[in-house]
Amino acid sequence: MHLAIDKTNSLFWEAANLVCNWEIKKASGVEHGNALGNSEISSEVTSVIETKTYAQLIYMQQQIEIKMKSGERKVVEFWESVLNYVMIYKAKRYLQQNYSSRIIEPRETQMIASEISRINSHKNDEELISEHGLRKPKYIFRVHTGFKWNKYNRNHYDNEHPPPKIVKGYSFVIYYPDFVGRTPQYSIENDRGGSESCLIRFHAGPRYEDVVFRIVNKEWDLSWKSGFRCMFVGGILRLNFFFKQFSYRR
Repeated sequence: MHLAIDKTNSLFWEAANLVCNWEIKKASGVEHGNALGNSEISSEVTSVIETKTYAQLIYMQQQIEIKMKSGERKVVEFWESVLNYVMIYKAKRYLQQNYSSRIIEPRETQMIASEISRINSHKNDEELISEHGLRKPKYIFRVHTGFKWNKYNRNHYDNEHPPPKIVKGYSFVIYYPDFVGRTPQYSIENDRGGSESCLIRFHAGPRYEDVVFRIVNKEWDLSWKSGFRCMFVGGILRLNFFFKQFSYRR
């Protein structure tokens, strides 16, 4: 569903889809890369691949594909299985490097499953109504994380021993079905818990319940080139932004 509607983050959804399908097959007992032969060879291949970085896996994939096309790799089934492992671990590395993990609440999982079921059956699922008679918007909330390679970190860390990950930005997708009225708005509010965080509130008028998230309190980079997006199309509000990057000074 998200591959179809969220083109901006297609790499994320493609990687997530590949990893999910792989885990589902593994859990169901379906062997991956069975052309690798015995478990000792499979374990040896895996032990090599799982230590590689995302960039190294891209290079490995390219080299295998080039050699397979040239005919240098004679045992095609074996190298196809190796390539399959490379692509799976490449997807995992992409997710690890670009996005933080988060706990999905059971209620949210049920929301997403319900939305997928509605699209597949082309039927409208029942609206979620709060105790105040307001609709509860469904949403996707994602945290962008990564390493900050400023001058200080370059002097004290390297690729083998990277600095701690930091929050670089956020993505929000809020669903407002059958929306009528003014375009939904967001606002920033102070967080009573401290100045290091703030609250972002999404408001869509009297028919919908407000949605509020706690985020890091930093200055946003509002340039389109840096990834800022804010649009409301087809009943879906999308907000994507990254924080400004400042140079380290002693």
